Amino acid sequence: MDSNVMESGTSVGAEHLLIIDKDQFRQNFNKRHFTLQHRLTGHPLLALPRLLELARDTAQKRPNDLYYDTGVTDIDEKWGQRPLAFPVDETIRRIESAGAWIALKGAEQDPAYAKLLDDCMSDLLEVSGRDLERNMRRKEVIVFITSPGRLTTYHIDSECNFLLQVQGTKVISIFRPDDREVLPEEEIEAFWTNSRNAAQYKPQLQDHADEVKLGPRDGVHIPINAPHWVRNGDEISIAVSINYHSYGNERANIYRMNYFIRKMGLKPTPPFQSPVQDFVKRRVGSAVMALRGKAGK
Repeated sequence: MDSNVMESGTSVGAEHLLIIDKDQFRQNFNKRHFTLQHRLTGHPLLALPRLLELARDTAQKRPNDLYYDTGVTDIDEKWGQRPLAFPVDETIRRIESAGAWIALKGAEQDPAYAKLLDDCMSDLLEVSGRDLERNMRRKEVIVFITSPGRLTTYHIDSECNFLLQVQGTKVISIFRPDDREVLPEEEIEAFWTNSRNAAQYKPQLQDHADEVKLGPRDGVHIPINAPHWVRNGDEISIAVSINYHSYGNERANIYRMNYFIRKMGLKPTPPFQSPVQDFVKRRVGSAVMALRGKAGK
């Protein structure tokens, strides 16, 4: 690796870390997935010895930012259903054979990874224009370490994601976020209200997905709420998610209110079909969430 890439996360010379086609970005950003390239492969922050250090630090200081499991083989299996066989550092040491999927969230709380995030976001904003920055509520780095052949189960995410493959290979099946046959309104409402496992895999609709093959230096943009699942290749995989939360509580509150309306036996109007209803739902939903927050204190 070039000597100009240091532990601080400084990029090589004046080169960009993210290489994104501007036309693809303008046409598809947060609507459809698209591929990109990156220059993070070989970065010392993303080598296994450094990631073992990050994992230990996360487990000790921010245990809620650590998720891992072992042995999942079903596309439709849900998070948190399997007991943990080993501590995370031992799981990483056994990563070749553990059948593990490890997510180290909030890595940017380590200053070195914060610099890496800033450098990547700078490239993203250069392509998108600074208007995008106003929609960024919280920026984050998540590092994924995955055993050979391991599946990442079918799910949707609340963040706008750029997934960068650093080491190993994978095939990711990505569905359109607006395909309501694949992802009904009811599942989105439940996801934003009370269940991260709300999205249900429908094997008969697998042909609705695009399969994207990722190797080192490849990346893919995954829009918010775009269903996806991943099959890892025959090697240990290291991947990085550069992401941000953009909805705040606004769109989430519309879905939450629709969830409760549906629970009353009514059929709610989906978001973006009635500006007046959306406005009321955002306001009421915001008040309800504020009351919930106070009650929880």
